[in-house]
This record gives sequence, structure tokens and C-alpha cells, in this order.
Amino acid sequence: MSHVERIGVGAVEVQTICEGFAALPLAEETPGVDWNAERARRPWVFEGEDAWRWHVHAFVLWTPSGCVVVDTGVGGFGPFRPWTESYAGAWSGVEPAEVGHVVLTHLHADHAGGTVAASGAPRFPNAVYHVHPADWEHFTAEPDPDLYDARLAMEPISVAGMLDLHEDDHEVAPGIHVLHSPGHTPGHRSVLLRDGDATLLLTGDLLHLPVQAEHPELPSGHDEDPELGSASRRVLLDQARRGAWDVGVPHFARPFGTVDAAGWRER
Repeated sequence: MSHVERIGVGAVEVQTICEGFAALPLAEETPGVDWNAERARRPWVFEGEDAWRWHVHAFVLWTPSGCVVVDTGVGGFGPFRPWTESYAGAWSGVEPAEVGHVVLTHLHADHAGGTVAASGAPRFPNAVYHVHPADWEHFTAEPDPDLYDARLAMEPISVAGMLDLHEDDHEVAPGIHVLHSPGHTPGHRSVLLRDGDATLLLTGDLLHLPVQAEHPELPSGHDEDPELGSASRRVLLDQARRGAWDVGVPHFARPFGTVDAAGWRER
């Protein structure tokens, strides 16, 4: 049972899968931020005095044309740090065979670790798995077992012909578009869901903390290319602000909100 209620985007129901959260040190985050001021504004972000709540969320989009999963959690890779709190049965209610598309925003383990079952078979047996080729090439050329070895772990998906490596921004299913937003990783993508007048941007790791919505120019130590990551953040958050889009962020304890001139507004 997720701690986040489902939301509606037009006729699409968005389910948040939360596997748990861990406490990450603030010292490893964006430099120059007044964390005491941030804590006073948004106490739900923080864990104790020196850490923030790094949630691991995936999203299931229940659309009229079928089920789409955006990111797959850590799966068998486990958390990088011990869970502060974990949620059993996070994926309950999602029948793997019903999933028609899996969009991986990027190939870090907390987003792509659940693509393959413990048996080594594709976890979602009837799905097409969408990955930007720049990420596939990057993680294949330089596999890092502490992050995610795409070549080894996703080999069954590639061999089975279930991997879609189209480079362009495109519609993967009715109303669901992938947008290249590099910087965090070379092939990082965000996902735009549109149904009627309703729009939801799923950011991937374009954002880690709410302060980045107010100050997208600040570099992130999590990004492979911090300058490019900041540029991608500025572009998409500006579009979200001007379009009054809803926004969903995988690592926020309260993942849904909007962006305005003052920054992040949680839902």
C-alpha cells in the first residue's frame, strides 16, 4: 500500500509505487543552500538535522489503452544505503503481464533495477522497454556495479527483442511522450503525459530536492554533467510553469506538485 494516493490526469489514473526511503546526507547535495530555511519551509523533506528523505518511487499509468510503467524501482539490487523505512508489497495490484510499456528515465539502479525478475527473465513479459540509446551506450561501455550494469542485467530484454532504443523524443503510447533531458546521465529522459486539458510531467532525476525548482541553475552532485543537467532543468521547469502542468518527482516524499515563480508547490 503506497503512502501516496492515486491522482487523475484526464482519464488516466497515476499510481505511485514507493519501495521505501533512506536518509541521505545533506552534505552530499547542492552547495550553498540554506538548509535551515528549507527545513522551516518544507519539514517533510528532511530526516533529522543532517539528512533528507530519499524516496524511491516508480509510477504506473493506468490509461484507457493499457498499462504503462515509468521506472521500475531497485528490484533485486536493494537500496544503496539501508532503508530508513521500507514498504512491503509496494507493487501489489500491478499484474506484470498487463504492462504494455516500460519507460526507463535512465539506468541507475533505483530507477531500472526492477526490469529483470530474480529468475533473470524480463519482469514485465509483454512489455516494450524504452531506453535512450545514449544511456544504453554509456552504461554498457562503463558498467558500474555500484550503480547499474545495464549490459549484464538487461541482456535478457535485449536478446528477447523487447528493447526500444529510439533516440528521438516521441510518443511511446497514446498521450505518453518521452523527452530527452540529459545531464543527470547522457540519455536521461523525462516523461510527459497528456490527456485532454490535463498534463503531467514526470521528471525522472531532473530534480532531487524541491529547492532545485526555485533555483534550477544550481549544480547537482548527482549529475554526470551538472551544467547540462541545470540547462535541462531550466528548460522543462519553465515549460511546466508556463503550461501550469502537474509535476511528479520520483525522489520527493510528496511527489506531486506544480512549479511557479516561487518554486515548488506540493499538491
